[in-house]
Amino acid sequence: MSKKPKDLVTINHLPGILLASAAECERWIEARLIPVAGRETYRKSGRTYETRMFDPKIIAKLASEVPAWRARDEATMNGRRGNAAQARSDTDYEGRPVAPVDDISHRRRHSILTPVRKKTGIYIVEDIRRLDRDSRDMERQKWNSGPRSDRAFVGYRAVFSNTVQILPDGGPIEILVEFAFVEPPEVAAVVLSPARIGPTEITIAAEALEARLVELRDATQEACEQEVASWRDELDTYLAAYQDDQEREAILGGIRSALEKLDRIHGSDKHGPAGAGRRLRQKLDDIRSRASARRLRHMREAQIREASGYERYATIFPVARSLERKFIFLAGPTNSGKTHEALRLAGKAQTAEILSPLRLLALEHYERLSEGKFLAGMITGEERILPEGATHVARTIETLDLHRVVDVCVIDEVQMLSDPNRGWAWTQAIVGAPARLVVLTGAPEAIPLVEHLLAMTGEPLDIRILKRKGPLRVERAPVELSKLSRGDAVIAFSRANVHELRARLVQSGRTVATVYGALGPEVRRAEAARFRNGEAEILVATDAIGMGLNIGPLRRVVFSTLRKFDGVQERQLTSMEIKQIAGRAGRFGHHDEGLVTALLEAGSYGRSEAIISNALTGEGVKLRGKAYVRPNQETVMSASEVLQTDRLGRILRHLNDTLVAGHPDLRMADMEEMIELALLLDTVDMPILDRLSYAMAPVEIRERLAVELLLEWARQHAVNGLVQPPNFGLHSDLLKLEARVKIATTWLWLAQRYPHIFENVEAVVNLRSDLNSKIEEKLIATSIARRKKADEKQRQYKGRRQDMKEGRHKQNRSKAEERRDRSRA
Repeated sequence: MSKKPKDLVTINHLPGILLASAAECERWIEARLIPVAGRETYRKSGRTYETRMFDPKIIAKLASEVPAWRARDEATMNGRRGNAAQARSDTDYEGRPVAPVDDISHRRRHSILTPVRKKTGIYIVEDIRRLDRDSRDMERQKWNSGPRSDRAFVGYRAVFSNTVQILPDGGPIEILVEFAFVEPPEVAAVVLSPARIGPTEITIAAEALEARLVELRDATQEACEQEVASWRDELDTYLAAYQDDQEREAILGGIRSALEKLDRIHGSDKHGPAGAGRRLRQKLDDIRSRASARRLRHMREAQIREASGYERYATIFPVARSLERKFIFLAGPTNSGKTHEALRLAGKAQTAEILSPLRLLALEHYERLSEGKFLAGMITGEERILPEGATHVARTIETLDLHRVVDVCVIDEVQMLSDPNRGWAWTQAIVGAPARLVVLTGAPEAIPLVEHLLAMTGEPLDIRILKRKGPLRVERAPVELSKLSRGDAVIAFSRANVHELRARLVQSGRTVATVYGALGPEVRRAEAARFRNGEAEILVATDAIGMGLNIGPLRRVVFSTLRKFDGVQERQLTSMEIKQIAGRAGRFGHHDEGLVTALLEAGSYGRSEAIISNALTGEGVKLRGKAYVRPNQETVMSASEVLQTDRLGRILRHLNDTLVAGHPDLRMADMEEMIELALLLDTVDMPILDRLSYAMAPVEIRERLAVELLLEWARQHAVNGLVQPPNFGLHSDLLKLEARVKIATTWLWLAQRYPHIFENVEAVVNLRSDLNSKIEEKLIATSIARRKKADEKQRQYKGRRQDMKEGRHKQNRSKAEERRDRSRA
């Protein structure tokens, strides 16, 4: 017969009967070790609740089983402790298992901690940790209901400070120690007591906790002071090894700076106060080591900068410094005649060099000089045409000869100073070109940066502002792709978009010339000639046409979009970019004005028109700040000696981070691809300067085949002393043909530096020419074939319309004759 409810007790009575915590009782109920005698419902605040009821006589008999249950629980928790993180979560500082936080015990600890804090002034709190993932089954077993069931009490954490003089000549430093310790037994007895406790028990527990806390504080502070004294003695011996007072002071300065940010020291019962002292000693040793390493690193960086001369960048160009150079900056927009004026000045001189950003432009300048009275030459990364006694030489800017003195040096497109990848070449040319007169051409936005550079050399600058020849007008309406006129150029900003626009135009029956960066210079030139000669009605191009390419009398520039991906992010075109591209419209002497518009499909033309108009009429963003530089061979060798390594990747990374760090006028160019190539080339057994040459080769790191071939050529170079030329077929798609042209160009670039290693130059020149011819053939063939097909369709359509017209005419004539016959009858 079941017990009546009045004979049963609730769960609140179990701790007093079993002398156990509420959490333990809850756990044993869930494990069915304590039987539930019944359930009783009651109402509270309008809600119905159910509570479990227990037979007190049965519970009293089970009291003898409590030790066994606890042993079982401990074994279970030890079995779950599989790793260090779990051990920290489920045990206290002495490795004993812990249980989730109990609200009653938490309130009792709070009552004990309050007087301890007031009396000692030490910050002390309960250390409560979350149970780890594997222990969440404790929560599922509902050891304790409420919000604290997934957290466990492991002890106390106290923070106390001590002021110590760490350096002999320094001020006192406050050391904070955070010490974690388990609950003293006297405190635990009060906190976990199943009976009610009063003020007396709280006071006893607080005194016991205070005594333990003060004992730990004093012992820890004593241990820390002993370790500091020992460390200070060793520091004196360590510094005595440095004979230079500046070095000793530099190390001490680094230590002082680090001590101002000294983190708190952590200690626990497991290692005791002595362990906290050892942790402090370890931190001090680390600070000293870092200060010494930092001093050594600064010394190395200073040695490299001193050896390279980059601290005083202008001094590494002694030939230029020996000349009384003068500068003229012909600043103006596209179609302002600045290049024509610069070449005129070069033509008046007995010797001159013209530095261009592209091989194609160098070729055009060479041909223009050759057509005149000059003995001209041309030097680019891949070819060298230099007759004996040449007076006027056209070059790509990276091939500048820093030792050949000339009367005039023309540096074209000087706004390229701001280019993170190639801007270093313009910096080098402006500061180091050995010419009595240096003529700069470019956008007016580059004036501040040029002035900033020449402030380093103290040389005079004459700025001449040129105006555009012929007006440039933004049209009031967009244009449809199908309604483009002969002489229009459509601008896109990726090869994919160029081909898409080209295909749509060709499909509609238009002839198209194509210019984009992936095409070789010869193909770009041929395509521009097709457009210039009228063989192609429309030009589809990227912003490559903005770099002085001779494309002839371009009437109108049509933007397909005003956004581009710059290798990092998609962004809106800058004002200078819009000016450079749009300025190609309306060539002086061919058109009264140049027109600029956008495709209808480019989006809201109101916004596009405003952006273009503001770019053309407004003042562009000035180029300011620091100029880009790149380490030369001498700097690389100096760094190799100072760093005592020949690993080129490591050397370039160090120079990239430190060579001009903090320099007021200079910053490092983007060398990431060069460093990646250097790391790959470090696997090849060849001299460091040879690896540097290969790392500087014109290869894009994302072109996997090109990188693999570059490494293979380096291995052949190192092992055989002879590099085989590439052998490609001519029958492939356009994309692969373009990639093969780039690979052949890289081979020829290396051949210029190693003529005895890369011998079969003529064969590769012919191969590149054949590849370019095949690309041009494909571009023309698709355009002409589709145009012929469109023309044939148009003729067939016109023929059908004519036949239908003639048929209707005959039919009408027959009907008229029939009517006349009837009227006569």
